[in-house]
Amino acid sequence: MQKEVANKKIDELLHELPYYMNDFVIVKTADEYSPNTILEYLKNFHQFLIWLIENHYVNENKTSDIAPESLDKLTVRTATEYKSYLLRRKKQNKKALDKNGHKEESTETLSKVTIQRNITALKVIFKFLSRSANNSQEKPFLTHDVMQSIDNVADKQTLQARADALEEKLFLDDETDEYLQYIKEVYPQSLSTQAKKFYNRDVERDLAINALMLGSGLRLSEVVNINIEDLDFENNRVAVLRKGNKKDSVRIAAFAMEYLANYRDIRASRYRADKYEKAFFLAISRGGSKRITGSAIEKMVSKYSKGFKVRVTPHKLRHTLATRLYKQTNNLVLTAQQLGHSSTATTTLYTHIDNDETTDALNSL
Repeated sequence: MQKEVANKKIDELLHELPYYMNDFVIVKTADEYSPNTILEYLKNFHQFLIWLIENHYVNENKTSDIAPESLDKLTVRTATEYKSYLLRRKKQNKKALDKNGHKEESTETLSKVTIQRNITALKVIFKFLSRSANNSQEKPFLTHDVMQSIDNVADKQTLQARADALEEKLFLDDETDEYLQYIKEVYPQSLSTQAKKFYNRDVERDLAINALMLGSGLRLSEVVNINIEDLDFENNRVAVLRKGNKKDSVRIAAFAMEYLANYRDIRASRYRADKYEKAFFLAISRGGSKRITGSAIEKMVSKYSKGFKVRVTPHKLRHTLATRLYKQTNNLVLTAQQLGHSSTATTTLYTHIDNDETTDALNSL
């Protein structure tokens, strides 16, 4: 999500939040938190406030009216009950319909990652409210922090178990090239005349986006935010803004550059963008062109990957690049740098995927 869009959503959400959250946004913005991160914190806090009202843990009826004194009365028990609620809550499937045309209730609970993001957001916000005097009243809003005693959600999978579950959703070895060829040659064969019209309009763009993610390991948000001047076709690099607002120059695999160049050559004529439009990847909406959204890319990757092998997300294409790069270099530091990780801790996962050395060693015993 672009900064401008995220900031707009923050301003809109602040109207539904108590007045003291404005101080939180000011301080975290000054601390150079990204707008996207701040927005996610606010969303999770808003969800928590709704839960408090629905379960009568506060007297207020509107989230924007909840006073600091009401939060100060909360107990660790209440915070524990909220964590329990998140662990039991079903995913909200808004698209699937049952045979009667009604929204189908999901049978899956929230992922541990989603739950941990909720808890992390509340921990950050309650820490600010209870410890920081850097606000309009120059003293903490709360006298205690009920989230301090709440443990994080434990991931009870080993790295090997995570790697095994992930491996079947990666396009390793020759599958990377085969996937791109599938988009180019096989996918359009089953399309209707009308569907093929839209496919032909966007195929160069779609191939460029898929190839870029498979050839660089960029995050979805980083791909969306690429501007024309960010790409360096002479040196196979792209300038991006990583998490924490860190500028980075990311290398792109040679195979992806041809797809990017093909799209670049038709971008202006095909999408007829305004000369002031900086976005590299465009989408046509209501007769005009604008920066493509992350949601549009997710749907596009899902559409192509489902027909090729297995439905995947853009993040799985990032995992694919990381796994292939580690297998090629056997270098965790290099792989972490390519992904924009600040340490190799997260990158260790890729050492467990398609680990032929361990298999060969066991078979030789």
